[in-house]
Amino acid sequence: MKPEYLHNLKIDPLSENTVEDDFSIIYEFYRPKLVVIVNSYIPSQEDAEEIIHDVFVKLWEKWDTLQITTNFTGYIYSMTRNACLDYLRAKKNKLTKEMSVEQQEFWLNHGALADDMASSILANELQSLVDKAIEQLPEKCKKVFKKSRMEGLCHKEISEEMEISPKTVENHMSRALRQLRVALSEYLPSLFL
Repeated sequence: MKPEYLHNLKIDPLSENTVEDDFSIIYEFYRPKLVVIVNSYIPSQEDAEEIIHDVFVKLWEKWDTLQITTNFTGYIYSMTRNACLDYLRAKKNKLTKEMSVEQQEFWLNHGALADDMASSILANELQSLVDKAIEQLPEKCKKVFKKSRMEGLCHKEISEEMEISPKTVENHMSRALRQLRVALSEYLPSLFL
């Protein structure tokens, strides 16, 4: 009896098809889908074709011992994705080996310098936006926020110092954080205050 996952491909488990016939049906069914997956990783059409060929060769070599109980599609997609990642790793290693030590040092140093400069510029821009957003808060709200976030006071200390209730402190903080989130949402959508 043929594996159950082949039923989805209209392969009759009781048919007299040879393994080659069944494999041919699988190839015809999955090849276009694998082309899409491989092309999302590999820009070279020639390399993409080679990877797809290798996936089917490996599948053929494992065919007699293959035991997939649930999802053949997931299995062949995983094989394809892993083949793409292996190809990219190998290509990266080859390029790294071909670079001279001086070239590698140059790119490492300049890459780190560029990252440091970008981080510094980003931090300055973000700080400027935060400062501007804080200045736009209502006066009492701004005062509560600064005491909490810049002076490190807890809500109870702020309420005692400003002679307002802890609940009022909470309300001011909620309002301040809400307004800051709105002000910074376009710049850093994942910023959590």
